[in-house]
Amino acid sequence: MKKSIVITSALVSCFLLTACGSQSSSSKESSSTAAQSSTAKSSSSKKFSQSDSQIQKASSSSDSSTTASSTAKTAKVDDKTTGVMLALLVEPDWFKEYIGNDFFCYSPAGENPINDAVADYSYLTANGDPTSFLYYKVNGNTVTYKMWEVSDSESVADGHFEIRTVSLSNLEKDYYVTQSQKDEVNGYVSQLRSESDYLNQN
Repeated sequence: MKKSIVITSALVSCFLLTACGSQSSSSKESSSTAAQSSTAKSSSSKKFSQSDSQIQKASSSSDSSTTASSTAKTAKVDDKTTGVMLALLVEPDWFKEYIGNDFFCYSPAGENPINDAVADYSYLTANGDPTSFLYYKVNGNTVTYKMWEVSDSESVADGHFEIRTVSLSNLEKDYYVTQSQKDEVNGYVSQLRSESDYLNQN
């Protein structure tokens, strides 16, 4: 009887030891799996961070390229193109509303003098009253322009010329650097009629 109890006790002990060992092994495997999972997430997170960093670097590089191109030496433009850029600066709404119409024209200096005050000025015009003319001339890097301003009582007849200046290089930097800017300005230039042609037909 004692022998049976001892054997039974020994078997139970062996069983318990085996179970504990199995549980310990299972626990280690679980810990190992969890660690691998954590490492995978960490690695994945690093990959995304690296991608974000690369995007930011590319964006920064793109910005640098844009800045570099905008500070590049601008092209020299002709008189008609200068007039278009000037109109975009001082009267963009007026210009965009009427450009392309048969009556919106360009005249080089001296070709169709209006009066002595603007005889040596080129001009763009919508062929309306005096306020529909933008007179300008280029002297080196300086563009001088005149516009007719109505009087305080809103009388056109009692108005006067306002004279201002702007640098040609600034006009080019603002309106004629990128290809899209050049395409836009050149498109407007191509729509300008000759004032002489318009006057001869009317």
